[in-house]
Amino acid sequence: MKADERKKMILEYAKRLFSRKGYYNTQISDIVHEAKIARGTVYQYFKNKDDLFVTLIRNFYNEWERNISLGMHKIDLKTIDPVDYFFFRVRNTLQFLANDADLCNIVLRMGIGLSGGLESSIRRFEKKIQNLIIADLRLGIRNNHVRKDLNIEMTSNLITGALLRTALYFFTHKKNRINPAEIEKITREITGIFAPAIFIQKNI
Repeated sequence: MKADERKKMILEYAKRLFSRKGYYNTQISDIVHEAKIARGTVYQYFKNKDDLFVTLIRNFYNEWERNISLGMHKIDLKTIDPVDYFFFRVRNTLQFLANDADLCNIVLRMGIGLSGGLESSIRRFEKKIQNLIIADLRLGIRNNHVRKDLNIEMTSNLITGALLRTALYFFTHKKNRINPAEIEKITREITGIFAPAIFIQKNI
């Protein structure tokens, strides 16, 4: 097995264990046992359990950024309706979170209560989502699609919270994997709640 494949395998087993047992209840020995590798193999790639956990989270939000970037190629920013664009952004984020229930569980449910460095690595992901929403809202205001009197900070927090809490409920609490039609329905409902408060009437 190549080095990068072995590292990826270790991360995969660690992810499942962190999701199932929690960060503090998962030990390097558990990962070694599940992956059926020597203890020293883990330390060839990671300094300790913290390093392993932070690498997982960093990979998660790097993948999210790639997903957002690739998603932008699917739409025409010059012609897309502002509400349709909002719908696209919400659906894209929910689909990404739904694709990996274990990481979704780790990021959304386990983040609170971890030691400072670990919790801040998770909070960075939330901040990335919020910053993207802020940028979109400011662009909408400049293009006369979004209300100029909108409280951007509060609105971005509300949308971020709605996305993450929705993902936590539907993607980690439910036993069965959610299907694309359900994500589409959830996205429509979220859009229906936020759009009237965000967009200038002519765009709704």
